[in-house]
Amino acid sequence: MSFKLSAPSRRIAFAIGISLLLHGLLLWGPNIELPHLKSSLPPLVAKLEALPNAPATPKPERKARPVPKSEPVAEPVAEPVAEPAAEPVAESATQAAPAEDIPLVASAVAAASAPPATETLAQPESTSVVERPPLPRRAQLTFDVYNGTSDFKIGEVMHTLEIDDGHYVLQSVTETVGLASLFKTYKLTQYSSGNYSRQGLQPEQFFEERAERLSTQRNTVEFDHTAQRARFSHGGDAVLPPDTQDILSILYQFPPLANTETVAIFVSNGKKIERYEFEIGANKKIHTAVGDLRTVHLRKMHQPDEEGLEIWLALEYRLFPVKLRIIDRNGEISGESVITDIRAEFEKETKQDVDH
Repeated sequence: MSFKLSAPSRRIAFAIGISLLLHGLLLWGPNIELPHLKSSLPPLVAKLEALPNAPATPKPERKARPVPKSEPVAEPVAEPVAEPAAEPVAESATQAAPAEDIPLVASAVAAASAPPATETLAQPESTSVVERPPLPRRAQLTFDVYNGTSDFKIGEVMHTLEIDDGHYVLQSVTETVGLASLFKTYKLTQYSSGNYSRQGLQPEQFFEERAERLSTQRNTVEFDHTAQRARFSHGGDAVLPPDTQDILSILYQFPPLANTETVAIFVSNGKKIERYEFEIGANKKIHTAVGDLRTVHLRKMHQPDEEGLEIWLALEYRLFPVKLRIIDRNGEISGESVITDIRAEFEKETKQDVDH
């Protein structure tokens, strides 16, 4: 006897029967897991390491306030700066495996505009140079991003760093998450690559892609250090000042800053090169998901109608960025990103990685 599906009622009954069979298999059949196609970095051990103290030097002289003649003026005496004892080495800040999807909102450094190039940098009395502690061969940092100073999470970001044979690759992936992603779909990918030496990172290329719901923007800059020119994907070029960084590499390039009160750095966002000037504040302890961290606090100097930026660098984590804050043009805090996980792979012998 043949079974025909020519009649509409039979076709509908057949479809319903197949649907019930499939649902039954899903509910009572064997548990089958699909393979995860997205790759992730292997778990890396986060390691607390105290940094070498910068040489104690007197701060730059400030203009003395008027003093009555009847009061003798004592000559300033430089006192050595006593650093607190290094905290004990911790085996791991977080032992959980890295999440598969870890990304934030637009780059904090990209959002801040530079002060006018005519401003001059106050030079400290001491010009002693302190080398930055070597970066790990591999690192992975994750951040949560919040709206203003509230607890409303709007995004996540992941930084990954790899160093091999005198070269580095640094990448940042940012995305809106949760309720924020329902109102605005946003993904920012930044890529910085170049040379790595005892002087730190020297970018050769920076790429940025901003993808929103209806548009995608891309910018690239090539750093020609021999010709001292920066060439942009939009067709223009500009003079390349020495030690110029991009908006991603700058977060991992700050040296120990105990000898100065301000530091100026040229930074490219992929479209132009600007001069950033940072004021160095007192060391602060901040609370994060990985514990209380001793940090160096940097504040980007800006005009009242410009956007500002604040950066906290962890002293025990080789000056890794652990907190970023954006100030809008009205002087209000528009967003913060705070570290949630640090993973790094250190080798016992790092000499071969930094001698190039």
